Amino acid sequence: MRLTVLDWSLVHFPIVHDPIASESIGGNGVGQATELWCNGNPSKFLQGHNVFGSDNVISLLYDVFCILVEQRNLQPTEEEINRIKTGDYPIKMFDVNYSFSLPSRADVLAFIRALEFKAKTRHGRPSTRGGTLYFGKNSHRWAIKLYCKAEEIQTKRGKLPFELLGQGIETWVEDKLRIELRLLRKELEELNIKKVKDLENNVLSKLFNEYLRKIDMNEQIKLTEEVMMKMPNKLRSTYTLWSEGHDLRNMISKSTYYLHRRDLKEYGINIDLRPETTKKSNVVPLVRILEAVPAEIPHWAYEKGFVHHSAAM
Repeated sequence: MRLTVLDWSLVHFPIVHDPIASESIGGNGVGQATELWCNGNPSKFLQGHNVFGSDNVISLLYDVFCILVEQRNLQPTEEEINRIKTGDYPIKMFDVNYSFSLPSRADVLAFIRALEFKAKTRHGRPSTRGGTLYFGKNSHRWAIKLYCKAEEIQTKRGKLPFELLGQGIETWVEDKLRIELRLLRKELEELNIKKVKDLENNVLSKLFNEYLRKIDMNEQIKLTEEVMMKMPNKLRSTYTLWSEGHDLRNMISKSTYYLHRRDLKEYGINIDLRPETTKKSNVVPLVRILEAVPAEIPHWAYEKGFVHHSAAM
């Protein structure tokens, strides 16, 4: 797509929406640029956030295009408009992500930590940085990253606009595990995905599931129990040992045993007794969590206009 513009700047939509950086390049010999390069997140630009949204890439980019055309007073041809409207333009890389619900934020963090040591792909073991877990971080073909979305929106980069605070988004995201797939040019070429229109008909979700299955995560993880999260750190290890059936009298000092027995009774736990063997196991295969359907966008998000119109109800 080629558009004539006179300068470059940050293009803004309404106040709560993220800017998209646009830069004019090239020249026609009379002081005018010939192309407009844009960089930004379409969902955040249109919605003000990317906690949830649409995976209809064509619709997202077409709406961004229309806003840029209006705000920059551009004059695309009918052919250019039609190409954007139908997704008839090249694609070299894209990210797609989905969220999964776990019992709590603590479980999201525990899951990520467990995956760091118990999962792998053909890239090998994952790496971590700033609370984010990466598979194939430096790959030139594809990569997957996992992180706690509730913690991400508390960072400077992921912070919600003031206008969206207290609207229910922070509560919804509290227990969400975010998984993001990135496909790069070499991988797209092998998949024969050359243009944006090649991502229609649920191709994105199918690709996401296909690459998620490349993570070997058949081991097990013990999810964090809600009662444990209410305890001070000094009691958690004692409670964990007791819940696993260990004889605490042979593992901790007598004074510590009686002190912890007293304190744990405040949580309805008596370590003099054996834990109930009929209690439902809280140990689950890692993969079971991700076999579930990704978290659905809440209805109130549609009602409040927090989701792009192309997202299906």
